[in-house]
Amino acid sequence: MENKLEELYSIVQFVDPFVLGPYWKYLSDYRIVDEVGKVKAYQNLNKIGEQLANTMIRRRKKDVLLQLPERMDKTLFVPMTEEQATIHNEYQESVSRLVVKWRRQGFLNEKDRQSLMIFLNMMRMVCDSTYILDQKTRFDTKIGELLSILDEVFAEDNEKVVIFSQWERMTRLVAIELEKQKVKYQYLHGGIPSKKRGILYDEFNNDPECKVFLSTDAGGVGLNLQSASILINLDIPWNPAVLEQRIARIYRLDEKRNVSIINIGFYRHH
Repeated sequence: MENKLEELYSIVQFVDPFVLGPYWKYLSDYRIVDEVGKVKAYQNLNKIGEQLANTMIRRRKKDVLLQLPERMDKTLFVPMTEEQATIHNEYQESVSRLVVKWRRQGFLNEKDRQSLMIFLNMMRMVCDSTYILDQKTRFDTKIGELLSILDEVFAEDNEKVVIFSQWERMTRLVAIELEKQKVKYQYLHGGIPSKKRGILYDEFNNDPECKVFLSTDAGGVGLNLQSASILINLDIPWNPAVLEQRIARIYRLDEKRNVSIINIGFYRHH
């Protein structure tokens, strides 16, 4: 379960399809909606706890800390918007044509090889946000998922989080949302001079109010961010070594705490 009460109902159905009663009554009892049916708030939450007392048990991370593995990896999948999928499909068709040509001829010339890499990177970019491509539109779902994760982390634990994206424009979008949410953060990208980077690291590691370190892969090597216990990858590098370099910012051989690595991927509806 992530953030919505509606998600709880479907989960409980697998265990006991009768304990929460009919879905329409469940929604009526526990949701407050506006005139167009949008959820404004939830109510009677203590009653749900009583109903599920014999069905569900909750354990927070801190309750079972000693039983957890040292490093936990999890991948979450979010859907593309229709706009993202349309652009993704266009570039995919271009890739397919070049692959067919490659198979037919047995090779690609330099121009075609460059085009192939460009199209593949465009497909990767649009998986994050259309903004990365044109700086005019913004269709994406990963940032919404990221904000939901951060809400849950900050509501339950006093944790620090490191967020990586290969694309600087993607990190800009995240920075905008963090400012809207009044989340204090440090931001590292390729435009930050080397002599100033140490200041960013120190402020993140030593300021208890600074909860997020946002970085491109410019910060993937050589920095110690072990004050954080959660790392979120908004995209996965092609090179596995680059991914491990990101993870090594919070997870070292002498690590004493458990750390969580969260990767956000996508899926397309067929």
